[in-house]
Amino acid sequence: MKLSKLKKEYRVFSMLFVIQTKHWFKNPLNIFLGVFISLYTMLCWLAFKNNDPFLLVSGICVAMTRNSMYIYLRTIIDWRNKNFTDKINMTDINNKTKHLSLLAFNLVSTFLICLLLFSISMALFPAQWSYLDNMNGLMMLFGLAICWITCYVIALFLYTFISNSKWAVMIGLLIYFSTMYFLGLGFPFARIVQQKWLNYLLYAHPMRYSINIVQAGFVNAPDFNFIDTSEGTKLSVDFGYGGKGWLAYLLATLTTIGYIICLVLKRVVDWNYKYKSKNKIKRLRAESKQYIKAIIETNDIEFLNRLREDRRQKD
Repeated sequence: MKLSKLKKEYRVFSMLFVIQTKHWFKNPLNIFLGVFISLYTMLCWLAFKNNDPFLLVSGICVAMTRNSMYIYLRTIIDWRNKNFTDKINMTDINNKTKHLSLLAFNLVSTFLICLLLFSISMALFPAQWSYLDNMNGLMMLFGLAICWITCYVIALFLYTFISNSKWAVMIGLLIYFSTMYFLGLGFPFARIVQQKWLNYLLYAHPMRYSINIVQAGFVNAPDFNFIDTSEGTKLSVDFGYGGKGWLAYLLATLTTIGYIICLVLKRVVDWNYKYKSKNKIKRLRAESKQYIKAIIETNDIEFLNRLREDRRQKD
């Protein structure tokens, strides 16, 4: 790639990044619901249950879900409704540059929000530092990475397969609030798993497996069975994988891959339809030229009648 073209793509990348930043701050709900509500809920619970090891990481995962899935979904739907996406597609902007800018903003903004929540919580509740000494770093990194990727592809899935913007936003909001209340922040996760019917129902939640990996990694429970007696009271949490730690990784990965496969198949189908449509137009043009040429070159009425009848049958 030439240097001039590279500079042009970088300018486009920066422009789209700035547009997304302005769009994010333009909506006060992004700040209020995306940051304040998650932070407020997490701090309130930590104030009363500072010994709960899952509140901090659950709050971070909820904030990640809000920003990287729901707010991103709202942004691209808003662009579609205002025809901004069509305007970009009609320009010579590289499609890869556009998607790379969206991906980069999503990653950077999500990282900063999660870092803010983590820093404030650690500053106000230093007892949480004790969990850092024992946490499983690899589990945490994998869990956070797969959680973010899952959020991102869910947003793209809803945007691609649900053409009704209101329904897409409602489903995104349902995923966000169910994550917030039933996966460790709104209600303690130790209580949630004790309700068998709710625990079984949550196996269908797309965010459960990745968030469970983060939670188990934070308390260093590679078998997803956590028991804590350090505070004098026993806290026991069985994440529901029957001691098979690999199952959570497999299900989290399959969930993400499943959404990606659906998106790829949709893109292939659309491309084939577009390709066939172009070929059909070319074929119709060629047949029309032959039809007109045959009319011009013949003086036989009977032949013209047969030609017209053949044309009707083809149409």
